[in-house]
Amino acid sequence: MARYALKRLLNAIPILIGITIISFVIIHMAPGSPLSQYIDDPTLKAEDKANLIKSYGLDQPLHIQYWKWVSGLVQGDFGTSFLKNRPVSELIGERLPNTLLLTVTSFVLAMVIAVPLGILCAVKENSRFDQLVSAVTFVGISIPGFWLGLLLMMFFAVRLGWSPSGDFRPSTHRFV
Repeated sequence: MARYALKRLLNAIPILIGITIISFVIIHMAPGSPLSQYIDDPTLKAEDKANLIKSYGLDQPLHIQYWKWVSGLVQGDFGTSFLKNRPVSELIGERLPNTLLLTVTSFVLAMVIAVPLGILCAVKENSRFDQLVSAVTFVGISIPGFWLGLLLMMFFAVRLGWSPSGDFRPSTHRFV
């Protein structure tokens, strides 16, 4: 078993490298520059633009930029946000409690609904109830998550008024 796990971990390394390369290339193929909001400012002098580009290392060749980016990722340094000029790890940390709250809540809700339905479908195999639950499940799986989310927001927030459709306040819960 340990050999199998080690083999799987070693196989994951080229995949992770490929993902980082693809992500990096896509980021650099996007139109504009990460510093567009600063560089496009007509009041900014040419030497200030050059200093800004140099301070973020965007004047270096792509392979060097990639290596610095990956080296930082491996060390847990996700860099600095161009928009907020703050460490990305801080920005992630601010949003992590609400993300965990949403994830745990949806997991518990899914288990509370899915396990009893699964048991009932197993007990009443090939019944109309089983066929209905299977059909609803297949439809739910085939609808893209973002689309289903929008439909549910429209139904529960807009039409029924049961929940807010936005303006979620950060959680005061601490997960320590």
